[in-house]
Amino acid sequence: MVAEEILDDPAMVVRQSVSELAQRTGTSMSTIVRLCQELGLRGFQDLKLRLAAEVSTTGFADPSESDDRESILSKVLSSTVDAISHTQHTLDKASFNQVSELLVNARSIIFLGAGASAAVAFDAAFRFRTLGHRAEFHYDSHMQLTAARFLRPGDVAVAISHSGSTRETLTALEAAASGGAHTVAVTTFARSPLAELADHVLLAGGTESEFRIAAVSSRLAHLAVVDALFVAAARLLPERARAAQELWSDMIAEHRLSPPWATRRDPAD
Repeated sequence: MVAEEILDDPAMVVRQSVSELAQRTGTSMSTIVRLCQELGLRGFQDLKLRLAAEVSTTGFADPSESDDRESILSKVLSSTVDAISHTQHTLDKASFNQVSELLVNARSIIFLGAGASAAVAFDAAFRFRTLGHRAEFHYDSHMQLTAARFLRPGDVAVAISHSGSTRETLTALEAAASGGAHTVAVTTFARSPLAELADHVLLAGGTESEFRIAAVSSRLAHLAVVDALFVAAARLLPERARAAQELWSDMIAEHRLSPPWATRRDPAD
């Protein structure tokens, strides 16, 4: 019954929770989880990600050599929308809530990422700094490894990687885990080495394409997840967040030039 439902309407399954699918098929959540495991998957979230990739593939066409610029623009934007839309269905809400709590209560936070994912990690560290958290990111991989190795219980390491197989990121997250820190992965693939290593996994992104459009789109999806974690953390500690952001705003204001229109005189004066 469950397998038939999945084959008949995969798009609907992507939008459902495991409890909703169990109720819809008249089965139990444990039955669905066992089916996923029999298929060689990690669990229901892994199944949803695979189904989302299939649904995405049927609805999105890669840019081709014959495409004009307007078609390329349309397909790239569609890929980005697709990646973020599917993240709504593949990201485990319980894991998101757990990670939000960990970040709020963390003694210190380190964000890890290499290559293009480094930009997402840098942005994440900056945002959490504005909330008053001890958050850091280092572009140098050796510095990431060193900082991660000094983490202890109560600290959190968040690794961001599209492929989930970048050696430097994996090594740094392993170092963080060895010290007892909580480990989090923001990645696109449920069966990646990074997802296997982390305590908590936030799946976000889309499928690969010939021109690696989905890799770019996945990074935007990862940024969206970081934004959501940032807002969730701010809501959990509103007074602290408000005080920290007011302090940050005052500091930034001292380094901004007044906009031209603020001092422009009316010609009629």
